[in-house]
Amino acid sequence: MDIAKKLEKLGIEYAMPIDKEIVRMIAYNVTEALVNAFPSISDEYNNIFAKLLNCNMYVATVTKPISKVNYIYENNSIYFDYTMNLDVLTEQTIHECIHYLQDYRNMKGKLEKIGLCNFENFNVSGLGLNEAAVQYISAKTVGNMPTILERYGVRIQTISPNYYPFLTNLAEQIIYLMGEDEIVKDTIKGNTKFEDDLLNTFEGNTKKIINHFDEIIEINNQLNAQTDIDKSRLLQQEIANRYIDTQNLIFNTYFEKICPRVSTVAEIDYYMTKATNYKRVMGKSLQRNFMQESFYDVQLKNITKELDKRLYKISKERSKNTLLIIRGDKILRIIRKIASYFSAYQ
Repeated sequence: MDIAKKLEKLGIEYAMPIDKEIVRMIAYNVTEALVNAFPSISDEYNNIFAKLLNCNMYVATVTKPISKVNYIYENNSIYFDYTMNLDVLTEQTIHECIHYLQDYRNMKGKLEKIGLCNFENFNVSGLGLNEAAVQYISAKTVGNMPTILERYGVRIQTISPNYYPFLTNLAEQIIYLMGEDEIVKDTIKGNTKFEDDLLNTFEGNTKKIINHFDEIIEINNQLNAQTDIDKSRLLQQEIANRYIDTQNLIFNTYFEKICPRVSTVAEIDYYMTKATNYKRVMGKSLQRNFMQESFYDVQLKNITKELDKRLYKISKERSKNTLLIIRGDKILRIIRKIASYFSAYQ
């Protein structure tokens, strides 16, 4: 599809180039905001600013109900709806500018990678995860605070209630477990460190988790194009179900892999706290309240048992006899802490 037909399909009309000084202002504002929100990419300041300065930006009439800002990869350009105030930095502007920064092409100009999204052998992988990461970065950059919302029978907390809330919340869960520095760097720079860390963390379930992100964004696209009420409800339920399945897979896999690796009392304390606090970032199905024990409750019980076993082993190794002669206030404190979690589920 040539660019004229692409723009026509999207309802982008009467495009005019934006004045270079305004492009400079947008590039400066976006760069400053990104680096202030994420100091880990401060060494990329000049590269980000220089690349955005060279972006072809247009103001246009957007006649269809899509985003007011659109990055078009076919001509590597960004289009702003004429009604937008370009002096004001919005989530949409940052989101589409990040997509522009993510564009990586080979010497022949062929698109090979967009951030965390890979194009290989006619397959696209990681589109949903990339979109989630970009929206997380955009929402945090403009200073969004966590918001609780109920949608499709699920209650979630996210910093992006208006754009991709389910995907962004799943990204927030992964960031809670793994930290945000690498995912932010690789989303913008297109490196593979985060992808490697993801594989080392979730091992055999990594591909399944990535595929679930892709499936959610595909279902969401179908929902946006659907006009039939009954079919829309079915798609909404699919999104809710896939979201719950994905978060359960993330939670279960992470602690299933990490618990056997724990080798110190400090690590037991750290991961026990991480497991118990995970509930704060998880979504909750409002349709499953009738269940006596939630998935989280069952898994936390299993995690507690496993860490209790690890603590027993560590403590026994420290004491040449039995646990009765354990020394050290920290070990005793952790034992009481784990025992309190464990006893709560008896």
